[in-house]
Amino acid sequence: MRLILHVGMGKTGTSSIQKRLANSTDALRAQRAHYLGMWLDMVDPRVKALNNQTEFFTQDAETIRTAGDILVSHMKQRHAVDGVDTFILSNEALAGKAILLRPMVDRIRELGVSVRVIAYVRNPIDWLPSAFVQWGVRHKLSPGRVRPYPEKARRLVSWYRGILEWHEQSPELLELRSYDDAPDVVADFSAAIGLRLPPSPDRELERAEDAEIILRALFNDAFKATVLPERFNRLVLPNLDKVARLDDVIAACLDYSETPQVVAENAAFFDRVAAVCGFDPRTKGKGTPRPAPDPGPVKDRILDALVEITLMQAQQIRRLEDTVERLARGEDLPPGSFPPIRRP
Repeated sequence: MRLILHVGMGKTGTSSIQKRLANSTDALRAQRAHYLGMWLDMVDPRVKALNNQTEFFTQDAETIRTAGDILVSHMKQRHAVDGVDTFILSNEALAGKAILLRPMVDRIRELGVSVRVIAYVRNPIDWLPSAFVQWGVRHKLSPGRVRPYPEKARRLVSWYRGILEWHEQSPELLELRSYDDAPDVVADFSAAIGLRLPPSPDRELERAEDAEIILRALFNDAFKATVLPERFNRLVLPNLDKVARLDDVIAACLDYSETPQVVAENAAFFDRVAAVCGFDPRTKGKGTPRPAPDPGPVKDRILDALVEITLMQAQQIRRLEDTVERLARGEDLPPGSFPPIRRP
């Protein structure tokens, strides 16, 4: 049997690889392979989240070594049932865990399982901005305010140390591959492990829109503690994919340039209208469509309206909070206690 550990680095297509592996169960089984997932929950059912996995790695070396026995036992059971002899575990968080994982890896090898470690490395000029957005903004991992990119980037550089640690701990197991030399990282990973993964029309987004990044930064900056993406997703919006662009709405509603074409397509109909009217309405009036407006002033005016709406809603929310508080104190609030808010 063999175990393939895909250890990252993060922001090198790991999400795409993990999603394809998770969606290729049948194809992998046909090749006598099985995806174990991201977590070590087959070792301990509780270890199925980042925080729990962090706790797992705080255990002593002997406990970590024993985890190798449990993992191999799980693999043997799977082999007995499905004939699987290749197992894959993919988790970018393992990039910096070479030293901590060494007792488990050594034990797995002692039990006769071949172990292979694969990691992708990316040009830091490209990786650092991507990593900053992921772990400095989307996942605000450090308490306090969102740190500026130059400050955070100088800390993120150290994440490359995980690759060096894997080389120092297990050079004979490690295969480093260039993310930048792989036009399709999933296809490259598939070729590297010698398994065919079926193609997928879906592609994991490398980067959110700039506007979404700024919105998340503003939101996360309001909290002293760490902030995970789900908080913004739940309270604000998951992403901007379904948010209409003002430029598109303006073009759809205020661009009348196709009016002559619409009229020309219905020439026979308007000929009948002209016959009934005794004059041709197509020859009256301006006869030229209004030009499409400059989107800039339209957006500015929409912003004026949004400011007004926001101010009114702020007052309404405060009044609602006051009302709930008074009701919670048991006060009697008869109708008319709160006249409507009107801006002067």
